[in-house]
Amino acid sequence: MKAILQHKSRRRNFLITVSLILLVIFMVRIYVIPYHFPPPESEGLVYFKSILDKISISLIVSIFIAWFLFKIEVPEEVTKLEIVEPNRLKELFSRARLDTNFWFFSGGTGRYTRAVTFPEISKISKDLNESRNFKILLLNPKDKNLCSNYANYRNSLKSAEKSSWKKEYVQNEIVATICSAYIHKSLNPLLEISIFLKSTFSTMRIDLSQSNCIVTKEDKKDLALLTPSNTYLYKTYKEEVFHQSKQCEELDMKGHIENVNFGTIKAENIEEICLHFQFQGISLDYDKIAQILNDNKNPYA
Repeated sequence: MKAILQHKSRRRNFLITVSLILLVIFMVRIYVIPYHFPPPESEGLVYFKSILDKISISLIVSIFIAWFLFKIEVPEEVTKLEIVEPNRLKELFSRARLDTNFWFFSGGTGRYTRAVTFPEISKISKDLNESRNFKILLLNPKDKNLCSNYANYRNSLKSAEKSSWKKEYVQNEIVATICSAYIHKSLNPLLEISIFLKSTFSTMRIDLSQSNCIVTKEDKKDLALLTPSNTYLYKTYKEEVFHQSKQCEELDMKGHIENVNFGTIKAENIEEICLHFQFQGISLDYDKIAQILNDNKNPYA
């Protein structure tokens, strides 16, 4: 019962199911039996009515007791690790964004970070007039072999769509995330964003907030790991991100771009940002990157 009540979607489905059962019992008890079986009642009917009454009372009492214990008890998820199904990640990420003043990410191209995490946390920052800190670790788009190897790895996953990942695609996606961070920082001075470029890729992604750490695999169909902030593993992942960032190339995020808004970004805006980061040696499609930022599609929607 506790496992059901802890999760929003399971809790909703459970309550709907129980409500429907109680509704059916109510209809049978109040309308069906009196209409089709008028007095005098047989012993079998009396016994059947008694069973329905006991089932109804047991369900109602059990739900109230379980709900009461669920509300007053410290949730187990605060003190333990949890294996998370992919369909729960949207809810977990949303809750984590609401209650944090920092967000650390270590992964590949940062597509979800670009499409959801940046804009959502930036909005929260503006609404509350509070600063937010980002530490983002991405693959180095200047490393052609790294991007090519990562593309091959993504194509090998079960969720890959007919070898859609190529070196150029990886480079464009990484640079799109970097440009997104640069523009968000220009539009919202309350954001502090640090970008680091990695020389190796991992099969895991780390999203670490004030309340927990969510570790996901590159395959969106794989299970994830949720580690609350009071666990040893959370501290381990946090230290991992810190030490990993010290071994990476840090980008200069002190610049600023003017007269640019999401939805109307142009290729020349992307070129200006890439010149700032000295990405001239990369064969980039500025028009494509501008389109990626303007469309801002969630890859896991």
